[in-house]
Parts: sequence; structure tokens; C-alpha cells
Amino acid sequence: MLVFIECDSSSIESCLEELRKKAEVLKKIPGRIDKAKMELSFGAFMSVRISLSIEPDKNYGKMVIAEYSSGKDVLERLQEKMGEKVKNAQIVDFTFGTYTMPITRRKYAVGIAVVNIPRERESFDNLSIEERRAILRKALELFGWNPKVLNISEVARLFNVSRDSIYNDIEQILKES
Repeated sequence: MLVFIECDSSSIESCLEELRKKAEVLKKIPGRIDKAKMELSFGAFMSVRISLSIEPDKNYGKMVIAEYSSGKDVLERLQEKMGEKVKNAQIVDFTFGTYTMPITRRKYAVGIAVVNIPRERESFDNLSIEERRAILRKALELFGWNPKVLNISEVARLFNVSRDSIYNDIEQILKES
């Protein structure tokens, strides 16, 4: 699945705030970020464009971390802010840029990182329908799309749902494939 996030603003603060809000959509998409491409530009407007490739095979927490600093020692302070946020995360891609305001000569540093956050081993009964179907889709794909190889009772027990739910999931997955 491809996901595109874009924001433009005349201020760095509002551009990054908009980026963070738009990146919230990643929480609803099962899978992990496989690849990322980012563009960051400054001028009359700050512009950020991010494209992400999400693979449904493993379910990770996904985030876009966007921070800035201004004034003195901007890169060192940005590095500290970003370092705190990326702990325990797998960085897929990152970029940073600096910009000096023409009139005030105030310097800004902006850093953006796209990360996967491994989830603690969770029980299968806390998964959403989309997450459950992503796992079933992968299992069916591995077994040549033959649902007869699955023990429906055991799968239903693992996910803590009824056999009918699993049958319905498989039916939907096969329709989409």
C-alpha cells in the first residue's frame, strides 16, 4: 500500500503540526513501513512531502517524527530532540534541513524521521479486523490461497473469535485477491 503525506505552510511550526496530524492515519493502517521517500524545502513556504510503502506482513507501530529547533546550536538541540523520540524505533528514513530567515537572520533546523516501532508480543485477541485479516491474508498467500489447509477452529481460538468470523474473513480476503 502506498501512503502520501503532504503539507505546506508559511511557518515551520504550523507545517510540522499539520504533518503530525496527517501522519496519525498511520495508526489505523496495519503493517510496517517498508520504504520511505521524503522531500523537505524552505522558502516563502516550508513544504514537506512524504511517500511511504507499507507492507501488511508484520504489524508495527508507525510514526512520522517531526521536530525543529531555532536560535543558537540548532543542530545539536535538534539532535537531542530527535534522539529522545527515536529510542526503541527502527528508522526507515530521515532527513533534516536548515533555514535562515532573511530579515531576522534567525536560524532554524528541521528534522523528520519515518520509523517503525516494534510492538510487544500481543495476544491475537486484541487485534482489529484489519490486522486479523492481514495475518490471515499472509497465511493464505503462503499456502497458495487454499483455505482448506487452515484449521478454522484453531485459528478462531487463536484470535478469540467465532468460526463464522474466520470464515467471513477468508471469504472477504479471497474476494479481494
